[in-house]
Amino acid sequence: MSAPDDHIARVRVARVGPADVLDVRWPVLRAGRPRATAVMEGDDAPDAIHLAAWRAADAAMCGVVSVLRAPEPEAADRPARWQLRGMAVLEHCQGEGIGSALLDGVERALPGAALWCNARAGAVGFYARHGWVITSDSFDVPGIGPHHRMRRPAR
Repeated sequence: MSAPDDHIARVRVARVGPADVLDVRWPVLRAGRPRATAVMEGDDAPDAIHLAAWRAADAAMCGVVSVLRAPEPEAADRPARWQLRGMAVLEHCQGEGIGSALLDGVERALPGAALWCNARAGAVGFYARHGWVITSDSFDVPGIGPHHRMRRPAR
């Protein structure tokens, strides 16, 4: 098995437009629903950041993530923070370091920034391995399933 850094070296991450993330976000996060359900509030905000990841071997886009300014529910009285949203890796690309490369891309785009997300229950371990901590009890997103709010402290 290769080291995680080896996986990341075989992945290219670049900034893309909001429409570009839908080809990956839709089948992973909104499978069986209309494509329009993969569009998220704030995708078109001027300061929104959208990243895509491609496998170097075949130049196939395999993963996406968006980062938007949004108030963290438990800290609504504080200024909006950066929310990680729409993180998606195509099933046949999972386990190849695509998600890790996307998180590294977010770090390069927003060095040291505090981040938060609503993580699907099945993704909590992934985020925890990258230094994120759970900040809420489990909650249900209707039609999608159980989630936990997570935060990555400012570095």
